[in-house]
Amino acid sequence: MKIMDENFTFQKHILIVGKTQIERHKSLNQILANCNLEFIKFPVSMKSFPDYLNIVRSKKLFSPFYESKGKYNLNQILDFHIDWIADNNCLFVFEEFQNVEHGFGLEIMRIMINNLEANHKSATKIIITLEDETELINNLYEIVNETKYKRKVQVVESNLQIITL
Repeated sequence: MKIMDENFTFQKHILIVGKTQIERHKSLNQILANCNLEFIKFPVSMKSFPDYLNIVRSKKLFSPFYESKGKYNLNQILDFHIDWIADNNCLFVFEEFQNVEHGFGLEIMRIMINNLEANHKSATKIIITLEDETELINNLYEIVNETKYKRKVQVVESNLQIITL
């Protein structure tokens, strides 16, 4: 598959898999050069939920739905952030996703897929580079939400676009 062929859209989450880290990075940059969405690159050094939520806090990628006298804790920020990603049509970029903690990676993917399934027009999309998608996909089949019309496997497959290099 060519990177920017007619089948390529920003309507789904995108996984770029295979070959080397350098080639995945090059393909990612080609996609981002043609991206009409605002995109937010998360640092490759990010490995865990606290890392992620600290970035979310610093970049203000959440909208509080109530006021707090002090700072919001990470659980509150996560709740606000989940609502924010449902309402903001932008692109989150995660490079070399195989390096993040397993549980964190799965939870981010679960949140993003469930959100996109429920909010096709407005939801934040993600683009991820990783060595191999097999384990991630198989785990997602177990944890995403079914809908009235789709089984879990269908939810995953209808919300992911895999680009194999």
